[in-house]
Amino acid sequence: MNKIGVIACTALLLAVTMGCSGTMAGIIRSDADRIEIMYTDSRVAAAELIAVLPNGEQFRGKSEKFDRAREILETDNKKTDDVAAHFEALQTFPGNAKAMLTGSGGQTIKCRFKLADVIIGFSSGGFGICQVSDGRVIDVFF
Repeated sequence: MNKIGVIACTALLLAVTMGCSGTMAGIIRSDADRIEIMYTDSRVAAAELIAVLPNGEQFRGKSEKFDRAREILETDNKKTDDVAAHFEALQTFPGNAKAMLTGSGGQTIKCRFKLADVIIGFSSGGFGICQVSDGRVIDVFF
């Protein structure tokens, strides 16, 4: 490989591994309040996420690749009926990434996302759905 090829490959590798940052637009279904979810991609379908709800509660968490088969096995092995009831909006969403964010006020937000390109991550665009532990559902677009 020539010198230019090595430089191009190195630059591409750095761009993919360093990731990007940006924001996703969220709309709370119950009252049409808008929120932003900030992300910093770090690798394939993995990112740091920060969201602030209109009441000021801040949430932080990480996303990871979503594997429905693995999730079903984990759910079968745990008694999660109580937890699943709180996040029923997520049960049928066929995403390829998921996240759990913990709030400063004790609530949690669970999300599922459909990334346009799982290798590029959130900066490739997509959509998703999140649900707050109090039942509110948030539609997400990026």
